[in-house]
Amino acid sequence: MLLEIPVKPNDTGQRAERFLRRYFPQMGLSRLQSLFRRKEIKISKRAIERGYLLRPGDVLQVYGLKPEESERPDPALPLWPAGDPIPSVYEDDEILVVNKPAGVASHPGTGIAPGESLIERVQAQLGGREEWSGEIFSPSLVHRLDKDTSGVLLVAKTGQRLRSLVAALREGQIRKRYLALVVGHPKPASGTIDAPLAREDNASGAKSRVVEGAERSEDGARAALTRFQTLKKIGPYSLLQVVIETGRLHQIRAHLAHVGHPVVGDTRYDRPVEARQHLRDLGLKRMFLHAEEVSWEENGETRVFRAPLPFELQRIVEE
Repeated sequence: MLLEIPVKPNDTGQRAERFLRRYFPQMGLSRLQSLFRRKEIKISKRAIERGYLLRPGDVLQVYGLKPEESERPDPALPLWPAGDPIPSVYEDDEILVVNKPAGVASHPGTGIAPGESLIERVQAQLGGREEWSGEIFSPSLVHRLDKDTSGVLLVAKTGQRLRSLVAALREGQIRKRYLALVVGHPKPASGTIDAPLAREDNASGAKSRVVEGAERSEDGARAALTRFQTLKKIGPYSLLQVVIETGRLHQIRAHLAHVGHPVVGDTRYDRPVEARQHLRDLGLKRMFLHAEEVSWEENGETRVFRAPLPFELQRIVEE
């Protein structure tokens, strides 16, 4: 059986096998690989290999399908509570800038109920729009924030915009600035933390560990650079403005804890008993880390998007 699949603009630029995995979610990876090996996947009747990047105007021809394999399940959109819109900062035809609340996961994962992540909620809210009708592509995160971190988060609404922003992020062209309340008073009051981080996975979840003296090593350490500046002392705490030059897992949290100034309320990188005591002392129920600004240069102009501190954090700063 032959099935022809026109490639729409938002789906160009990605590998053919990635596109087909999403187009045939019920098809196993080994079955898809066998179709490539048997030259059953073609464009203009010419077989393509895995790794082929889809181009505008391509029509994928998939031969040798069983009848049941050609039937695609109807996409099930997650439900978004009525009257509870996504808190957005800005939206145009290409991007949506969201002010993510603390306590909401950026993306699906272990322990996250289906439909409860922010990107699923975005897709549910935008998914009914006509421009995405029949496409494999759906609005996608450009970067992520930890579940307990609030603030600016970028969502790409087109495939081309997703690819350009991810490339800019990878090349360090997108600047991300945070506000963090930390334990103690850093000395000096400003500085740079240049310490590689290695990811560790365990039963309690993923965590980053500082690796001394190596940019990369056998244990998977990757370069990580964090700059900070003290804005204000608040009793035994300090309010820092933080800029990250890289985007590693829990980078700010791991780096600040490494130099002896963990983020207030961070039970993963501070001692849990002490972290909870700091929260009680301040009357908080969440970690004090907020992504306040994202910016980049584009067509000779600077695009800047900001999210104000949530009330519960602003209250601490103003006291």
